[in-house]
Amino acid sequence: MSPFEPTDNDITAASAACRQCGTCCRKGGPALHREDRHLVMDGLIPVEALYTIRVGEPVQDNVAGRRSYADTDIIKIKGKGDGWCCRFLDDESSRCTIYDRRPAECKALQCWDTRAIEALYHRERLVRKDLLEDAQGLWDLIADHDQRCAYHTIRRLVEQLSSDTPERAAARSVITDMVKYDESLRHLLVENGHAPRAMLEFLLGRPLIDTLHGFHIKVARTAGRIRLVHSILT
Repeated sequence: MSPFEPTDNDITAASAACRQCGTCCRKGGPALHREDRHLVMDGLIPVEALYTIRVGEPVQDNVAGRRSYADTDIIKIKGKGDGWCCRFLDDESSRCTIYDRRPAECKALQCWDTRAIEALYHRERLVRKDLLEDAQGLWDLIADHDQRCAYHTIRRLVEQLSSDTPERAAARSVITDMVKYDESLRHLLVENGHAPRAMLEFLLGRPLIDTLHGFHIKVARTAGRIRLVHSILT
């Protein structure tokens, strides 16, 4: 084949175009990158519309097609209600309502040629520190929460839950205390007027009571007390 003869990929790319079907948007909102910082700082994308996947949290890597653990903050646009569909997608028209200020991943994504989004996916992700470091009091609380509710610690504790040793009961107790602290801090931030409830999943990530499902742990309440339910717990 001549080097100047178009390949099948060239032909496909030349004939492909966005059909505005909204399929990619319905699979979940994009993650933000540092080049998107101005969209948040200028209020073009409100922080209430964002949530944070924290370092070490179990995630589905859509590009690699596998489960993994976040190696940095991943700040994403929330879905609608309890679903994954990007909240900025108009259901009737299947069009983006913030198209002129859409994030970098949305600009890069072409469903017929994923090379651009694959190159961008792990590059220079926006993290909470990029946005909040100057808010000293608030940032100190976030940093403390990250340390006390670290997912790498939870992974180690979950391993201890599978052992028939005294560490098993201790691990269960530590995870329970983490859940209590996570809930109390969220309550404190709202009650003291430091943050509206809609911002909590951006500031502190998703509640542990929800993310522990990724470690096969369910948090139940019995008579007001927190109880961990796991396939290896008795």
